[in-house]
Amino acid sequence: MITLQTKKVLDEFFKLCPDAESCMRVSREEIQEVIKTLGLQGKRSAMLQRLSCEYLSESWTHVTELHSVGKYAADAYAIFCTGKWDEVVPNDHMLNKYWDFLHTL
Repeated sequence: MITLQTKKVLDEFFKLCPDAESCMRVSREEIQEVIKTLGLQGKRSAMLQRLSCEYLSESWTHVTELHSVGKYAADAYAIFCTGKWDEVVPNDHMLNKYWDFLHTL
């Protein structure tokens, strides 16, 4: 579940970087300032910019080839972005709730 602190950070981050292209254009320091309350802002800002760069390169064929994308992110991508929710079995309890809901449709 998203905490109030995390929601505030996400809101501010998406104002600064509404897409992968803008995430690559803004300075790492600007990203660090927005996400600093989450900790590890140096590592996370570098990761976000690397992920954005790889995503835009279009040289990947599966989302797990992108930097820092694990099972949770891959399952969420399949469910929410590609519509291939029926090809994954998520482990996360919140993804499972939505996945179960989709099975009722």
